[in-house]
Amino acid sequence: MAIQDFFMLWQDLGLFLYAVLKAFLPLPSLEVILVPLVIANPTHWLWYSLEGALGTMIGGGIGYAIADRLGKKALKNIATAEDIRKGEELMNRYGIWAVLIGGITPIPDFLLAYLAGFAHMRFFLFALCDAAARLLRSLLVCYGMIKLGEVVNVDGFGTIFSLIIFIWLLVRWGRSKWRLRKQSDE
Repeated sequence: MAIQDFFMLWQDLGLFLYAVLKAFLPLPSLEVILVPLVIANPTHWLWYSLEGALGTMIGGGIGYAIADRLGKKALKNIATAEDIRKGEELMNRYGIWAVLIGGITPIPDFLLAYLAGFAHMRFFLFALCDAAARLLRSLLVCYGMIKLGEVVNVDGFGTIFSLIIFIWLLVRWGRSKWRLRKQSDE
């Protein structure tokens, strides 16, 4: 029996359990369980989205606690020291925005949870933002399936969304540099 079949067999409980596990373990995206469930039972798309978000919030809390307790050792076999350093720097710099944006994009859940734990982000804010972002992602996937009759490429939208945010941040940075230069010329 394939792992996906195991979780599909349990339907609601399987989706919830998978969401918890994938939020702190390097497992494939929630869509591997969510999409087949919605195809099998389209009237429950909203319920499935809520289950996934709640499971992700609980699993993210577990990942956060692991990282808070173990520190960078928690990711030593999964990510390079340089990637961990960059991720921690982004988390420290952008805080909840990093969680919100990362939760919609293809960035794995478990990395966000561990990075938030390393950075000692306020747990309540992390859990709330993580759940909201993953709920939004699940809603986009499920609603798109129901209305369009096909799976929406959320990763593609997430990448575009990330690019827009990146450009916005670059423009903000450029403006601040321009203002500083203008003030120093006066």
